[in-house]
Amino acid sequence: MQTSGNFAALAEGWRDAAVLVVGDALLDGWLCGTPARLSREAPVPVIALDATREVCGGAANTAANFAALGARTTLVGAVGDDDAGARLRTCVWDAGVADRLVTAVGRRTVTKRRVVADGYILVRFDDGDTGALSPVAIETLLRRLDETLSAEPRQDAVVVCDHGAGTLGPEVRALLAARRLDLPLFAVDAHDLAVWAPTGPDLVTPNRGEAARVLGREAGEFDRERDRGQLLRRTGAAVVAVTLDAEGSAVLSLDGETVGTAAPPAPVAHAAGAGGAYLAGFVLGRLAGAGLAEAADVAQRCASMAIRGVGTAVVPDRLGLLERAI
Repeated sequence: MQTSGNFAALAEGWRDAAVLVVGDALLDGWLCGTPARLSREAPVPVIALDATREVCGGAANTAANFAALGARTTLVGAVGDDDAGARLRTCVWDAGVADRLVTAVGRRTVTKRRVVADGYILVRFDDGDTGALSPVAIETLLRRLDETLSAEPRQDAVVVCDHGAGTLGPEVRALLAARRLDLPLFAVDAHDLAVWAPTGPDLVTPNRGEAARVLGREAGEFDRERDRGQLLRRTGAAVVAVTLDAEGSAVLSLDGETVGTAAPPAPVAHAAGAGGAYLAGFVLGRLAGAGLAEAADVAQRCASMAIRGVGTAVVPDRLGLLERAI
């Protein structure tokens, strides 16, 4: 990768950058074990459980990636007033992220639990409330978001993570649009990019399916050359970085530059949330002064390092990352 010679220098350049992540904070659970035999009750494997763990998911995962890379990271979002919400807060604190989460009374925290056998995901269970927040919770979230945006020192970047779980309604979009000129670097990762187009993001990071969706195409139908202009117009973004899993990424910009990155060969990994690592690397690379191609390479490096193994992807701690980059 192009960044191998100066990755450490870039990392020093983004040291202690202030990043605000706002969005859908989820709790990811992993139950890992070994298939012992087939069940007598149904033709399914019986898993001998070896380990369970819960980690930051959704916007909380993206915030954890920024923190792991050395940024001073704040998370604004919402959790339910339940045990899952309390456990998610603990995960956020353990990740070194400043907690500005709102506790929504009567709401169930969104959780995603996966059962893994010999490194392969067998099934995922989703739970929690994904409807709009209550008026009281929305008011509190808007106040915390406005306070965080106004606090000194100001944020170097604001990152939106909209997974469709109810946190980011029209009120939040309106507030961010009204404060848009105050945001030095504004990035959006959203399942539905069209609703964020009026905010004019500096960067959006759809996967192949999300890119196809905003173009009104079938899932996965995306061509970087044919669709470049439409994708930039429909997302309202200056830069669109489409993540393509094992194929790397395609980065398109308003100035006409098109960049492709390749994912390095790696063993099959069964991880979730690599997009958060990619987004964190891209944003921090730009904050450190990297050009488009260099920032894309940083992002790809972070995503590739994060997904080694089973679980929700977070890049290694900053010191470990620097050791691998040198």
